[in-house]
Amino acid sequence: MSRTVRKVLAEAYDPDPQAMVIVAMGSSFLLFSLLSNPSSNPSYLFGLVVAVLSLVVSVVVLAVETRR
Repeated sequence: MSRTVRKVLAEAYDPDPQAMVIVAMGSSFLLFSLLSNPSSNPSYLFGLVVAVLSLVVSVVVLAVETRR
């Protein structure tokens, strides 16, 4: 059963490294824009968290894909 689940997940997981580079570049630009004008607005904090998370996830996916 676990072999079947792993096989299905491996087939479904097909990241595109070029797309991850685009996400990393976009989120780093957004992060730079947000950090240049700090605020304590809740929507600002939400945008900051989303930018950091998307940057971290894209870098992790790129690191995993380059190890393959």
